[in-house]
Amino acid sequence: MPTENNNAQGTLIDAHNHLQDQRFGDDLADVLASMQDENIVHNIVNGTCEHDWPEVEALHKAHPERISPAFGLHPWKTGARSIEWQEKLRHFLLENPLASIGECGLDLWMRDADIDDQAEVFKIHMQLSREFDRPLTIHCLKAWPQFIGLLDSSPPLPDFLLHSYNGPREHVPSLCRRGAHFSFSGYFLHPRKQQTMLTFRHIPDDRLLIETDAPDMAPPEIFQGNYHRDNYHHPADLPITLTELAKLRGVSIRQCGDVTTQNAARLFRLSGFR
Repeated sequence: MPTENNNAQGTLIDAHNHLQDQRFGDDLADVLASMQDENIVHNIVNGTCEHDWPEVEALHKAHPERISPAFGLHPWKTGARSIEWQEKLRHFLLENPLASIGECGLDLWMRDADIDDQAEVFKIHMQLSREFDRPLTIHCLKAWPQFIGLLDSSPPLPDFLLHSYNGPREHVPSLCRRGAHFSFSGYFLHPRKQQTMLTFRHIPDDRLLIETDAPDMAPPEIFQGNYHRDNYHHPADLPITLTELAKLRGVSIRQCGDVTTQNAARLFRLSGFR
């Protein structure tokens, strides 16, 4: 059942999720229908490895008005890449001219992280972003000095998204000058993420997006809505995240929804949302 706020929020774009994940399985049609009920009209669906890029492409082809594909190698999966991964990634970008690049980046939270290897893989994503003039969706966790160092030593990128940004607030102005956008996740509503919540009071209006990262990164139980599932985070709960973000920033739900939708449309070069 649609939530009470869905008429007040306007149309929404989920700036980062993984609808190709096998946990959705036979539920995917119902998941998409529930998102439509909540005025979530578009999704940036991020691949994470060579294995799921064809699934992301297939979702886009089946729902071109609802899904934009992104192809990338997640830092958790760099160690399992094939010798041909670069050629495969280039193939998917050539075959899908509306695709962005991601999810990719750096992660020092994971055990036994090989940051040098991750950096080499990430630099290739950066190179492809410049070559194809496509936005990047970047995962960065506990590796901000390394990430900033790569930006400092590389030519400028097209505009990019720092998904579920949890970095230092003091980095925000310089990252904005480099083309960064920042997406807010319902996961940040957990009490232990209060410092990250406060950072999102200071993100400029024109750089703010919202995301679910579904099927992972669910909000705390108190914010889990009618669509919650025990085995996966349901992306139709995005309006709850929007409502809390609007409260945090002291604006109306509609204003926050319009801003985040317009920013996502501009960053990912979507038509019909401006």
